[in-house]
Amino acid sequence: MNLAHLKYFVTLADQEHFASTARSLGIARSTLSLAISRLEDDLHAPLFHKNGSNFELTPYGKEFYRYASLALKNIETGLDKVQSMLNDRTETLRIGVPFTIQSEDWTRQVRAFRNEADPTLTVKVIQGFSEGLLNDLAAGILDVVFAAKLSNAPEGLEFTPYWSQQLVVAVNKDNPLAQRSSISLAELKNKHIISYAQGCPPHDEIMACVEGYDLDIEEAFREEITICSMISADESTLAFVDYSFLVGAFNDIVCIPIDEVPQDFHKLYLIHRSDDIMAPGQRHFIEFMNDHPIAPAHLS
Repeated sequence: MNLAHLKYFVTLADQEHFASTARSLGIARSTLSLAISRLEDDLHAPLFHKNGSNFELTPYGKEFYRYASLALKNIETGLDKVQSMLNDRTETLRIGVPFTIQSEDWTRQVRAFRNEADPTLTVKVIQGFSEGLLNDLAAGILDVVFAAKLSNAPEGLEFTPYWSQQLVVAVNKDNPLAQRSSISLAELKNKHIISYAQGCPPHDEIMACVEGYDLDIEEAFREEITICSMISADESTLAFVDYSFLVGAFNDIVCIPIDEVPQDFHKLYLIHRSDDIMAPGQRHFIEFMNDHPIAPAHLS
């Protein structure tokens, strides 16, 4: 059943005059006549009878009119509601970040973006581990992610280099090594070292970097707060850790550069779905963050 035919039917029932109904609808009389005929064919019942120059409803027509007029009103109400939602719609931007991205500069940039963005945009920042964040991005749960580029990352993601962290040796301030300005991997042999658990970036990069040095590494921790807390509590323990604002905030910890490790050891990327049709807020955020890069987390 054609929705336009229902509208023609209700209008003719209200006006009871064929020519004026056709004019008010902006259609030819033949179009109106054909629409009513098809509607009567669908219902297998006559809807109008002619009384002089007027077209009046039959008993079937009166019964059908009750429901057709109500249906049209409900549809019009629905259309108005949807249009209102479109006019007043808000966008939610869901940003995934790893626990390692503890940068004052990054937080400041997100705050600056919020101040510049459309006030109807809602920004949500969700923390997690790189693997889970990438999977949520691929599944459409997140819109943009900052994370490491994992070998098992889902397909269909676009990676843009954004930030890097320096791998350092973190020691308690009372440890004799705290006086060193740098250290070599060979000097760490026979030291108790704690670091990231397997599956947590940058575990694999660290293991590749220290291969052949025969180091005693306890691979058990998933984020920096726990690692730093362990170093604070035990002056004999060392840690391989990505340098960040959070690590630097521990007053009883000293971070030492490693001779063999480049400053940009652990790279993080700004990532989105490569086939994504971006919402305005998502596009604005990606452009803003690329135009306002933050300083890498390196020891000065």
